[in-house]
Order: sequence, then C-alpha cells, then structure tokens
Amino acid sequence: MSSVLRVADLSVTFKSEDGPVYAVSDVNFALNTGETLALLGESGCGKSVTLKSLMRLHPPHKTTLSGQIEITGDDVVAMSQRRLSALRGKRVAMIFQEPMLAFDPVFTIGQQITETVRRHTGCARARARARALEMLEMVRIPSAASRLDAYPHEMSGGMRQRAMIALALSCQPDLLLADEPTTALDATVQIQVLKLLRELQTELGMSMIIVTHDVGVAIEVADRVAVMYAGRIIEEGPVNEVLSTPQHPYTQGLLAATVHPGMDRAARLTAIPGAPPRLTRRLEACAFAPRCYKAGPECRQSIPRPSAVAPAEPGADSSQLRMVSCYRPGLKEDPRAHESNQ
Repeated sequence: MSSVLRVADLSVTFKSEDGPVYAVSDVNFALNTGETLALLGESGCGKSVTLKSLMRLHPPHKTTLSGQIEITGDDVVAMSQRRLSALRGKRVAMIFQEPMLAFDPVFTIGQQITETVRRHTGCARARARARALEMLEMVRIPSAASRLDAYPHEMSGGMRQRAMIALALSCQPDLLLADEPTTALDATVQIQVLKLLRELQTELGMSMIIVTHDVGVAIEVADRVAVMYAGRIIEEGPVNEVLSTPQHPYTQGLLAATVHPGMDRAARLTAIPGAPPRLTRRLEACAFAPRCYKAGPECRQSIPRPSAVAPAEPGADSSQLRMVSCYRPGLKEDPRAHESNQ
C-alpha cells in the first residue's frame, strides 16, 4: 500500500513573551492511501498544532519547525511559498474547527468555492460554479442551487460545516485534514457529519486525518488512532485494538474518564489526577509520570522511546503498526478505580 504522508521527528516551537513554547516534540507517523488516522487527546496536547504544521499554516516569524513532512514524496518543510500555495487546497485540504471563521463573511458560499476551483484547476467561471453546485449536492445540502448565493451567516452551523467540507473537497485532494469538525454542532448533526465524512472519504479514496478529543468520533471514522500527550504521540495502532486494550496509562485514564454505551448510569467516572505539564520548558522525562499510578524511578529520569506492541488478537495482521512510549506498558488495574466507586 502506497504512503500519502510521512512525518518524521516533527517538532514545533512557538515564540512567546514568556520564552519558547515546545508545542510538539519528535512526532512520527505515516498515512497510507485511503486510510483515516485520528489524533486523540485532551485540549492543549498538540493535536491541532501538528495538523496545521502539515500545511505550514503557523506564522513563520513566530514558529520554528523542524523534522520531515513528506506528502506523496514531496518535502513540505523545504517548499517555497509558491509551491505551498499550489499544494494547499489542491493536494491537501483542511476542514477548520469553526466554519464561521473559515469562510469570508463578505462573499457568498458559491463565490468562495468557485474561486478555489478556478485557482487550482484554471477552468472557466461557469464550469467552476457548476463544480461548486455539484459539491454542495454531494454533501447533501438541501436546495443546493439557492445555497450557492447564500452568505455564511445565512446558514445554520450544520449547513456551514457541510459547505466547509464541500469547499475542502472541491479540488479532489489526496489528503483531507479535519480539525475537530463536529465540535460546535449538536449531537444529531455531529452524527450526520461524521457519517458523511466517512462515506465521502471511502467514495473518493482519500486519506484523512481527524483531530478530536472525543473517543466516540475516533471509533466512528478512524482506521488507526494516535494518542497525544504534552506534544508527543504516546500510543498508536488500529483503533479497535488501542481502545480495547490500551497500553499507556494515559490512554487507560482517558478511556476510564469517558462514558461508554451500556455503562451503568450510577457508575462514577475515574478522573486523571493533576494537570498536564507546562510546555514552556523542554521536557527531559516522561511528561505523564507526575500523574501516573504506575510511574517508577526510570519514568522520572528520561523520556521513554517508542516500542512495538504485539497484536491483541491471535492471528491479527502483524503489519499493522502498534506502538507505545512507556517504560511500564500493559493493562494493570488502577487502584484509584476502587476509591471512585466507594
């Protein structure tokens, strides 16, 4: 299977009044054609920073980016601004977290999709407008022809999100990046948008990365999941395996603090104690150690390197990467679970 994206040793540091902020450190992952990867973790762990780095969307005067980002073999880090402009929207497209801010309020939805199509394909205005209508119909916007001339504020949140998806897919990108695409939507619309994304991704044969802090979203759309904490990927593998047999204590804690279908309504969730570390200094030990019930002396002395994890199911495809960055991985009952139920 061919690789669409390869990220190696990606680190992102921002300048701030208080000094450097080490937002992402030594991130590595790859994405195959037609595959969906979910970046999962709590707010502030580096998910969106990683996603935007793939298109170099951070302000260059405030950002130091190092490592390798290859999209279909092309080095994004070394690209000129002209080549980046051709890449964005054509080969790689993004669905932003808040479509109201992503769309220009003074132009209609149709004008913005038409402009994107013309910019990247060079076709005539009439053909580009026809493509815009085709895309609005593909994402199942009712009365698509009349919605072409609607301004962003004239559409509901769900319709704006669908229009954002139409804009992102208008030039048939190889890679779609979705940054919390359902955060601002109610539960019913969330399900509709997620099903639509999955169907379109399968129909068009795209690869997709979706950023989320919602375990249910990862289960719904992803083939693989990468769990992030304090700017690093600490566990990665097939979504069903990672979520059924989590190896890292943080992943275990994340799932223990999540409501699951069939859960006893009287059951109390087990929260992870403490808070994530500040990223204003470079970490030299496991970032989760101060909050971890399994932490030992080695965890407080150095950062654990990624190690392979055997498939959870006998006879499973061993070619499916499963890794964890932990000195003491594996399932082990958290003693706090008993305390929370007393």
